[in-house]
This record gives sequence, structure tokens and C-alpha cells, in this order.
Amino acid sequence: MGVKRKTEFDFPPRHEPHTDAYFLRSAEVLRKEKINPQVRYQVFIRKGPGITGGIDEAIASIMKYSPKLAEHGGMIYALHDGMEYQPEETLMLIDGPVLDLIELETMYLSILSDRASRANNEPEPDLEKIKTNVREVVQLLDKSKFGPRSLSYFGARHYGYEWDAKIAKAAYEGGATSTSTDVGAATFGQKGVGTVPHALVLVMASEYGEENSAVETMKAFHKHMPKGVPRIFLADTFNREITDTLQVAEVLGNDFWGPRFDTNGETVAEGGIPFDGRKYWTGTGVTVEAVVAARRAFDDAGYSDLRIALSSGFSNPKKVEAFVLGEKKYDLKLFDFIGAGFADDRFQATSDIMGYFEGDKFITLHKMGRPYRPNPRLEKVDLSVY
Repeated sequence: MGVKRKTEFDFPPRHEPHTDAYFLRSAEVLRKEKINPQVRYQVFIRKGPGITGGIDEAIASIMKYSPKLAEHGGMIYALHDGMEYQPEETLMLIDGPVLDLIELETMYLSILSDRASRANNEPEPDLEKIKTNVREVVQLLDKSKFGPRSLSYFGARHYGYEWDAKIAKAAYEGGATSTSTDVGAATFGQKGVGTVPHALVLVMASEYGEENSAVETMKAFHKHMPKGVPRIFLADTFNREITDTLQVAEVLGNDFWGPRFDTNGETVAEGGIPFDGRKYWTGTGVTVEAVVAARRAFDDAGYSDLRIALSSGFSNPKKVEAFVLGEKKYDLKLFDFIGAGFADDRFQATSDIMGYFEGDKFITLHKMGRPYRPNPRLEKVDLSVY
């Protein structure tokens, strides 16, 4: 294409304060386990069609914080800023050792999400609106049959990193009890929270196989993380929300806090019901009936002490209300913790591991519902100029 990319940007000296804690913890686990495969990430934005923004800046951020990426065999393929794109079209492919990349996802996605929102004439974040949204969700939880539950702000990747501290503070003032980055949590005297992302489960699957990924992930996490960090397993990677949770419970016993369900909008969760007209209760994603099935399965297996964390779509008060009504209907406590991003109207960028390399051979391995989508429009980026 011949378009010269911008390479000079003014970034923070370190990415770690702006990074979701679960990525930092994943990197620590992988370093200590000496697991570092070459992987491929795929980046897209679901909202569209639209105009791309922030791609050059995202690439520059990756090269700033992983300056040896090219030396380690890494490559990046990307569209250019200012191009039209379609919903879910692949905007970037990022190859490299997972330890060069896993800590950087929050930073480059925050850039892409914010700059794409700007390129498509979205207004700047409204702090009062976010605070009100958080407060509305918290009030629903406070009035629920099983009482208040903790709510964590998980939206760092959906807004520019420059906004994170301000938005985390607004969320806290609205009633959130924690957030996922240190720079956000510092505004109310805490540290960032978070445990296991899909990326860690996928890397463990590349090492041990899908069927063993849940247990191996949590064995390693339990081995290397401080005792004060809850052992929460992200259970939806391979659409075995119930099966994998029960396997982990058997191995970790009383040390296991419980699962987090984050089933994406392309997948019906294990135990869930295909959409029958009851929005939030059935269909794809994290639904009331799917969580009811999981709760009953855990109880029936003798794990009634397992807690459940929910994320994906819980910025929406109507979805939270459906779960509160579900608890009343079934007389079951369905969740103990919610994580939410409060950015439902933004151009949210997403990055997923699509597979790994054995020599020159690429082996696809990705979470359920997020297929590999190569894009002939991508252009290989010259990393030697960074």
C-alpha cells in the first residue's frame, strides 16, 4: 500500500500500571512455569461498519513495551488508520512469544477503542453518566433477594489509557468496590484486581491440550500466586463452563473460590438454552438459565460452597435485573461478584489468541465462538523502524 505509518507517540514510561492485573499475573505464572510459545493474536471491533483509528499508535505501543519483539521472531499485520472496516473484520494480527505480548493487551486495546471511537465521532466519556450507570446496577444488587454483591470496574481496555484513572474513580464513587488496573485502583487507595484471562487458558491448552487446560491453568496459578489472591477460574474458554469448573474444584478443593463466566455473544454456554424469546434468560452469552444450570450442577456434585463471578454485558441494568429476578424465581443465589466495563456504546476493540506456532506451522487454537479470520487487506508492518 505504501502508506507510511506514524511511529512516534508520547507513551507512559511503563505499561504495568495501566494493565489489567490478570495479564500481569498470567505473565508471572508463565515465566515461572517456563512456558512461552509463539502465538498469534487477532484484533477486531464488533461495532461497525466504521473508520479505523489508533492502529499506528497501538503498533507503536507494542514496540515500545516489547522492543525485542522483532528480534524474537514477532510480526504484525495491520490495516491503516482512516480505512473503512466491517464489523468483526480483522484489523490486526500480532505474532510473537506470548511473554512479549500478554501484558500489552490492555494498553493497545485501550488505544484502539478510544481512537476508533473518536474517528467515528463518538463523544468523549461522560464521567457522570458512567457513575450513574454503576449506581443503577449497584442499587439493583442492593435490593436483590440475596443482598448486595461486589461489583468491579473492568473497562480499562474500552477507554483510552489516559482516561482509566478518572473513570475508575467515577465507578468507585458510583458504588464499584474494585477495578482491574493499579492506576485506576490507586484513585481510591487499592491495587488492581483480577485472576485468569482467556489468554492464559489458551496458552496452557497449547502446552497440555484443551481437555487438561483448566486443571493445569489453576494448578500453576495456585502454585505461584500469593494466598491473598482468590483462585477464580475463567471457565468459558472452551464452552465447558460446568465441566471444567468441576474438574478444577476436584483438584483445588477448598482453595478454589469458583468460576467466572464470561461466555461471548456467539456461544450458548454449557447448560444454557438456545434463545426462546426470553432475553438475558436464554440464548448466547452469560444467561440466567445457563447460570442456574451451573449452580445446580455444582450443588449436586457436592460443591455448594463454590462461588460464581459473572462478566460480559453486566453494565446493562436490564441484564442485571434479569439475574436478580432469576434468583427470586428459582430461590438460588446465582452469583457472588460482577465485573463490568460500562462502555456498551463505545467502539470496543477485542484481542484473542488464535493459535500457536510449531516451527513454521500455525496450529489454530482459540476460544469457542471466536474463529480465526485472516484478512487479505492486512499489510505486514516494518518493525525495523521502531
